[in-house]
Amino acid sequence: MPSGIAGSAGTWVLGTFAAYLLVLLGIGLYSSQLMDTVDDYVIGGREVGPVVTGFSERASEMSGWLTLGVPGDAYNTGVMAFYNALGMIPADLFAWAGMAKRLRKYSEIVRAVTLPTFFATRLQDDTGLVKGVSAVMLMLFEGGYVGAQIVAAGTLLQVLTGVSPLVGILAGGVIVVGYTMLGGYFAVAWSDYFQGAIILAAFILLPVLAFTSYGLPFDDLAAMGGGLSSVTAGMTGWAAVFGIISYAAIGLGIPGNPHVMVRFMGIDEVENIRLAAVVAQLFMFVAYIGAGFVGLYGLVVFGGGISNTDNVMPMLTIDLFPGWLAGIILAAALAAMMSSADSQLLVATSAVVEDVYHGFIDPDAGQEKLVRYSQLVTLALGAGSIMFAYLAKDTPIYTLVLDYAWGGLGAAIGPTLIAALWWKRVTATGAVASMLVGSSTMVLWTQLSTLLGVLGLSGLAEGSGFLASFLGVYGLFPAFILSMLVLVVVSLLTQPPEGVDEHFDIFDKPLSTVVEEDTPDYATDGGRDYAPKAVTETDTIRAHVDAADYWEE
Repeated sequence: MPSGIAGSAGTWVLGTFAAYLLVLLGIGLYSSQLMDTVDDYVIGGREVGPVVTGFSERASEMSGWLTLGVPGDAYNTGVMAFYNALGMIPADLFAWAGMAKRLRKYSEIVRAVTLPTFFATRLQDDTGLVKGVSAVMLMLFEGGYVGAQIVAAGTLLQVLTGVSPLVGILAGGVIVVGYTMLGGYFAVAWSDYFQGAIILAAFILLPVLAFTSYGLPFDDLAAMGGGLSSVTAGMTGWAAVFGIISYAAIGLGIPGNPHVMVRFMGIDEVENIRLAAVVAQLFMFVAYIGAGFVGLYGLVVFGGGISNTDNVMPMLTIDLFPGWLAGIILAAALAAMMSSADSQLLVATSAVVEDVYHGFIDPDAGQEKLVRYSQLVTLALGAGSIMFAYLAKDTPIYTLVLDYAWGGLGAAIGPTLIAALWWKRVTATGAVASMLVGSSTMVLWTQLSTLLGVLGLSGLAEGSGFLASFLGVYGLFPAFILSMLVLVVVSLLTQPPEGVDEHFDIFDKPLSTVVEEDTPDYATDGGRDYAPKAVTETDTIRAHVDAADYWEE
């Protein structure tokens, strides 16, 4: 009989988890039949519909950080934790409204299925520096991201069922690596859809049931004191200002996280982006509000007696639901972690195979070889992430994700992607400088107190409330700003790419006009209407059809 805080619910957790594994295995096996090209593996051949895309875009980001971290943050800070949505919701809305359509179209115009390849072709970099640097950033930070999710999954299994950390980490890692390797983007997108539905239901049911038992939590929080009922957690002055800025700055990571951006590249029709955005925004609003209330009700039910705040969500679930239902809901937390890890693993795989191997080592590699290598690289990177997860198992998931993976990607990739879609003047040199400055600033800022101590400057902020509060701000805030400034300055000092005006003109044309007036190389939607019908939409603008002998067939 499993032991742990779940008690008898542990059996249901394991049973539900086993059923969940079988469903994901089925998704992976089915999706493996749909892969003809590396495009299918990396972005699903651009044939994934709007509802699945919307759910997948959210589920890929709402990881163990949301299911365990945000409730834990609310348990620590009270009402102020709702600011987690302050940056994320507007930033995601901006990404859908201002980036999705352009990235979906432009990635086809320059014939790219990954962000490093998109950067290299969009910025006309023949040196390979842009592709190489961005691919390394993806491999490092996405690999760490995968490890963070496996840590969260292993920790949850250990706490609930009493299994050893190694068993929990191996179980979570094998599931993610297995179905990602089998089915690529199709499997990831559809499993995210399945998992997203579970997450959404869980964060609706938990607060509603808690409300029926305890009413609204705000009076209880006020009675506890400690700023728990304050929108600034009791902070005043510059501390409150930079505290709110830190929450808002979390949203700056969205444009730079490729596992989110790849959803825009993989949607079937540009005209479906609006529906997918509505699905994603509704999902996000409910999930973030629900996660915040879970943490607040954890305070009401357990007081201050939980030392490891990552346990708040599972403990409240066990307290409010019978064992069998608690098992199902706790599987939702595992689902969230898996849904992020699979997406991040796929992005890291594409950086190795499409951007490094296909881009530098074997440009003439056929699709069958690239798909096979993608599966092998997924297995290898997954094994490395599992090892990293075991080494980092004692690091809090909230910190592990925000301070390194999410922040590193946001500072390194985000400014370049925004500029590539909206600013004709951006250059390859500016992009490389931005990536290096943004990523290094983010990493150094997380170790700022240690660094100041080594330099003998630990007392630098004494007597200055502004400086002390600024040095404690979330690192993505200064890192993103510095990255963007370097991008602009260096780009203005270097030679811009040519022919960008033609590409930007296409954004303003109706899709049907683009297809009719321009060559199929510029087809974005409607390309599938050409006769004979292409295997996937991407095949109308890439040379893969020649390798597949499709026209002869």
